[in-house]
Amino acid sequence: MSTTRLLVIVLILLNALAFAGVKGWIAGTAPRTEPERITNQLNPERIRLSGGVGREDADATPQMPPSAPAEAVAAPEPSPPPVAEAQPTTEEAGSSTAGSTPDSDALVAAASTAAPATDVPPAPPPPALVCQAWAGLSEEEANALTRRLRRGGFEAERRRSETPASWWVRVPPQGSRDQAERRAQELRDLGVRDLFIVQEAGPSQYAISLGLFKTEARAQQLLGQLRTRGVRNAGVEARMSTSYLIQARLTDESVRAVEADVRGISARRTACNGR
Repeated sequence: MSTTRLLVIVLILLNALAFAGVKGWIAGTAPRTEPERITNQLNPERIRLSGGVGREDADATPQMPPSAPAEAVAAPEPSPPPVAEAQPTTEEAGSSTAGSTPDSDALVAAASTAAPATDVPPAPPPPALVCQAWAGLSEEEANALTRRLRRGGFEAERRRSETPASWWVRVPPQGSRDQAERRAQELRDLGVRDLFIVQEAGPSQYAISLGLFKTEARAQQLLGQLRTRGVRNAGVEARMSTSYLIQARLTDESVRAVEADVRGISARRTACNGR
């Protein structure tokens, strides 16, 4: 047998086997047609057709065929949207208020009557301001008191005055120390022993002091005695001192607070004249 003949026989056998397989003779099952394939498909109702042909049929809800599996469940229907609760109009609200029962009106009236009205006590009047004066102050004391008053919010009125602090019996200043020494010796010769020569520079330098008194009367008395002894050029001179007067209107409590840091100031306080 030639090789060509052998190849022809093999091809014939292969064609026969292929034909038997197509017909289903070999596996023993009949070939599947298109209706059987569609029946055996899962969820055939979900198939949608594309394109413009059959759009109305595609949009419609598919009907389940009789042979569809029992497990196919219809899609749940969407729940209806919540309905907003209608709000009462102004007229309805007014009518409902006007139509309140007598019992509710009685309860409201009873509640308003039961709450007693509390009377708010009037505010107490502010403490009265009294005019106070501090007299005979030195410049340092006046400055300290003024600062304290202004720190407390009070207006301070300040006055300066010159008052005699003492009376001085003396012989007027001499031209030089030698002249003062000669004049002092003359006074000693007249029996005046209580004297001294002022040495400090100033308008009273080389004056001869004969006595210093707190009252003018005592100074004049000594001057009379000196004249009796023959002293002719002696005289009385008032020695002035500067003092300050501070006035302010404030409360009694404020007075104590102001005087707290100024020593001895309370003894100088008096009531204002004519206020």
